[in-house]
Amino acid sequence: MRLNFETERLIIQPFKNDDAYRIKELANDEILANILGLPYPYKLEHAQEWILTQPDVIAAGSEYPLKVVHKQWNEIIGTVTLRIDKKNNKGELGYWIGTDYWGNGFATEFVSKMIEFGFNELNVNKICASVLSKNKASKKVLEKSGLLKEGTLKQNRFLLNKYEDVDLYGLLKVEYISKKILGIATKGI
Repeated sequence: MRLNFETERLIIQPFKNDDAYRIKELANDEILANILGLPYPYKLEHAQEWILTQPDVIAAGSEYPLKVVHKQWNEIIGTVTLRIDKKNNKGELGYWIGTDYWGNGFATEFVSKMIEFGFNELNVNKICASVLSKNKASKKVLEKSGLLKEGTLKQNRFLLNKYEDVDLYGLLKVEYISKKILGIATKGI
């Protein structure tokens, strides 16, 4: 299975061991840590351990963690993962992008590509994602990528000594195909 994808501005591909330092640089950001629940400070060992697990989960078909590289700058700007629930034939998106790259449409570009991969290559029936209700930018990414809000889990995550609501988003394969056929889909789909 091919795990190298390109969009207009980005390359999405598996990590290499020597990517750990760049991931540490990007993830060692207090704002990002607070949104994602990452350890802070984020250490090189965290990135190395995470990258070491990836070949096994990819080989098992249970998870597809990939780096996002900006073509022109030739540097990693974020990550995207599609976790597969084989029993229920669905994928769950997880992603983040370095704060220096926010607001440029990169996340929508790579999330849309992963949705395409999930439906067209993995043949999942549904792709879903969860996002903090207050994270308006990430909700916008999901909506632009074609996902629809399905509900809210009240006080579902405990971050920074506070309970946070989480919004659930989803897209069925039949909806994805309909939007694509009708030309309703957003950029990337």
